[in-house]
Amino acid sequence: MAAELAPDRDIRRPAQLDRPADAAASFREVRDGLSDAVIAAGPPPVPVLGPPWQLRQADPDSGDPALIAEWMSLPHVDRFWDQAWPAGRWAAALRGQLAGECTRPCVASYEGIPLAYLELYRTARDVVGRHYPAHAHDLGVHIAIGPPDDIGRGHGRALVRAVVAGLFAADRRCARVLADPDATHAVARRMFTAAGFSLMQESDLGHKRAALLVADRHPVLRST
Repeated sequence: MAAELAPDRDIRRPAQLDRPADAAASFREVRDGLSDAVIAAGPPPVPVLGPPWQLRQADPDSGDPALIAEWMSLPHVDRFWDQAWPAGRWAAALRGQLAGECTRPCVASYEGIPLAYLELYRTARDVVGRHYPAHAHDLGVHIAIGPPDDIGRGHGRALVRAVVAGLFAADRRCARVLADPDATHAVARRMFTAAGFSLMQESDLGHKRAALLVADRHPVLRST
């Protein structure tokens, strides 16, 4: 059994989290009180995935904001993301994420066809890092499958597995990848569990009660 790493101390101190009206910055990102280790870790990598998957950073000056806005307006996505914004607001949100060090917005494609919106993030720079012993190189993933016809076909768990493997390959110091779906989102919880995640705990993040699910580079037994 692999030993747990000791958490980075003083990763962050309490800071105000503001939800910007123009969505130009993530309301989840913590910018103050970061340790030197967290700052040195830098932004999350965008991993290279093997076929049939492709993953690229979202471009606010392309058709991506319109595509993401279309997906976010769909009932199965809007129910839990609550970000059914117009394309212009999404363009601002993408620019804000790319200007920071916490999150990298991405579009995933399956056999060349866009399938999902993802946010890859450093958990130690995110509000979720206040709720577990986050390490400087820990990574997190948010995922929304867009096209309704692709729901329930196993694409989600296959994509998550590919992304997790890619993140571990891209950052050799990353020991775990975290997911924090809404605690009531049974479909997402099943998807992450099927992809190899296990439940660490449930936590109130302020904007939602989340199930904190984790995939370890060196899996250890967890009580669930």
